[in-house]
Amino acid sequence: MSRHLRSEHGLGPEGEEGSSGGGQAQLYGYASDMPGACMPFVYNRDRMISELGRFIIADELPYSFGESVNYEYFNRVALQPQYRRVPRNTLKRRTQQSYYAYRGYLMEMFRTYDGRVSLTSDTWTSTYGEPFVCVTAHWIDNDWLLQKRIICFEAMEEAHNGFNIKSRIVSCCKNFHLVDKIFSISISFIFCKFLLFLQISPSLSRIFLP
Repeated sequence: MSRHLRSEHGLGPEGEEGSSGGGQAQLYGYASDMPGACMPFVYNRDRMISELGRFIIADELPYSFGESVNYEYFNRVALQPQYRRVPRNTLKRRTQQSYYAYRGYLMEMFRTYDGRVSLTSDTWTSTYGEPFVCVTAHWIDNDWLLQKRIICFEAMEEAHNGFNIKSRIVSCCKNFHLVDKIFSISISFIFCKFLLFLQISPSLSRIFLP
């Protein structure tokens, strides 16, 4: 296959046209672990929008990135002639749909999970003076691999104190069916630790709520 691609399509090591050098050729897109390897490619705009939304979130880019004329030109000339710009509202709506779909998947997964979950939480204030709270869940899956996911990342309109932070964490545990599955909680806010301890049984297996 490598010989055919080099002779018929001018692809050398790393899939670069006309490239040469020692070592075994790595023909990305033809034989690799990337999605779509060794598969015929069919352009799908709907899937492209979903993947572009994933890319924007992962690299912390603005939604307006999809409206970039230069990015459209790059795609149409070098990658996919059928590419057209994606409006920011379309990208925003698609990323929100992806978020709620994956959030629902995590909720269902934790509902049926029969192990224990550890939580870590932190709070901070942005440069614009907006306080945020983040809760991350850590657990071992059925393949004995350590997993972690952010299950709460919210702006706090209420006072940034131990009582309110505790309430956010407890609410998060209820939403994700973790009330009776907590193994440990690590929090930097000492007073919040004390309040959570008062609501957690000695075995850390149940959160007592009024």
